[in-house]
Amino acid sequence: MLTHVVRRSFTSCLIRRSLSTISSQSSSPSPPPPIRICVVGSGPAGFYLTQNLLKLHQSLPVTIDILEKAPVPFGLVRYGVAPDHPEVKNVIHTFTKIAEHEHVRFIGNIHIGHTVRLQELQQFYHIIILAYGSSVERTLNIPGETSLENVFSAKDFVGWYNGVPENAQLRPKLDGTDCAVIIGMGNVALDCARILLSPIDDLAKTDITDQALDILRQSRIRHVILVGRRGPMQVSFTIKELRELTKLNGVQSMLKKEDFQQIDQNMIDKLERPRKRLTELMLKTVRTNQTKDHAERFWYLKFWRRPRRINGKTMVESVDFEYTEPVDRQQFANENLFVKENGTIETVPCGLVIKSIGYYGVQIDPWLPFDKERGIILNHQNRIDDRPGFYCTGWIGRGARGVIVETTTESHTVAKRIMDDIEQGRLQNLHDVKSGGDGLISLAKSRQVRCISYDDWKKLDAHETKLGLSKGKPREKILNIDKMLELTSNSNS
Repeated sequence: MLTHVVRRSFTSCLIRRSLSTISSQSSSPSPPPPIRICVVGSGPAGFYLTQNLLKLHQSLPVTIDILEKAPVPFGLVRYGVAPDHPEVKNVIHTFTKIAEHEHVRFIGNIHIGHTVRLQELQQFYHIIILAYGSSVERTLNIPGETSLENVFSAKDFVGWYNGVPENAQLRPKLDGTDCAVIIGMGNVALDCARILLSPIDDLAKTDITDQALDILRQSRIRHVILVGRRGPMQVSFTIKELRELTKLNGVQSMLKKEDFQQIDQNMIDKLERPRKRLTELMLKTVRTNQTKDHAERFWYLKFWRRPRRINGKTMVESVDFEYTEPVDRQQFANENLFVKENGTIETVPCGLVIKSIGYYGVQIDPWLPFDKERGIILNHQNRIDDRPGFYCTGWIGRGARGVIVETTTESHTVAKRIMDDIEQGRLQNLHDVKSGGDGLISLAKSRQVRCISYDDWKKLDAHETKLGLSKGKPREKILNIDKMLELTSNSNS
């Protein structure tokens, strides 16, 4: 529990802060000024950390501002979670309660590192936590990756069907091919496969964008091939996503039994429970009757292949893959298995390629200590190197891995570390009186930037919900930033 008794050293700090506010004529001390905290990023990492930091206010006066460069909150919950996963998006109800807490303020449409520099935040806040995630997808660096049409990163493809404004102009051509190749075997790769294979009537009941639905209705894709450079024991997707793919109506798995022949019961028994259950489901799937007689669409897992070239004249026509094999065959079940190429090339015909090989973070400000190779902020136990009062949490601090549950767990740890630093007197500026969000909003206004409040967001939320319900959907997202800003300022929206 974070709400434990404040240690003596911090009590002394509070006394000093209280005394500093007493005028020479006053006989009774004023309450100490609040500790101003800001969280940069309004996705799961930012909101869950805020939830845990709120426990501070039971023993300390604090305010927490959640800053977001977009006009809308929730980050990947809004723009990353697949539209057919409404149960995951239900976490927005929890986030709403956090945002509406009397000690919390959402400030949207404020681009930290651009509109306001990181160092400038120190004018307004005692504690600054960066939780802005990993927003850039890794590249393959192979011929044809950037020169051919219908080759997309999973980030852009997901953004297209999830309504990210910067991806609104994406126009994947799905009516000229019956085969798609997805490079990667993580949950995002399976999300993309599921969207391509799902019955359109099922998708029409979700918050997928209308423009994505229109293109998917014309799709001729019947075969989706997911390709990974290692074997079945190293796949990154989880059992939930695999199970959903196996249960799609009118869709059949086409796995090869020989890919799983090396897996024996002794190997399975040594696995941790999540990996064990996943492996058992793959084995169960491969043992089912895999024929093309009673299905309209099909998905495949191709292991032990590394992409070497994407071929075509103007549009992608095929992908060359080089076969790989374990460097040490005794390590077949090792999650960190190393592989080597063996020189054998296979060409896979296709008319759509989606690259889903992971994400990395960006340095939003030159002043921020950053490991550009790993794409993370330099930190030790979430404390940013050489920047007292600055912390990081989520993917930007540890790398782009894990699911929302892991983010929730980490938020407890980070909040505890911040509390410890406060109690142990490691933060030297807590006696300073700071203006928090009021000062930040004034600064943004002076730079012709209009900040968005949570009440502003609720106007847009109501508009999107009303528009969606008229179409039998939970929501129809607005795809244009200017339109978003217009609706947030319209009292009749």
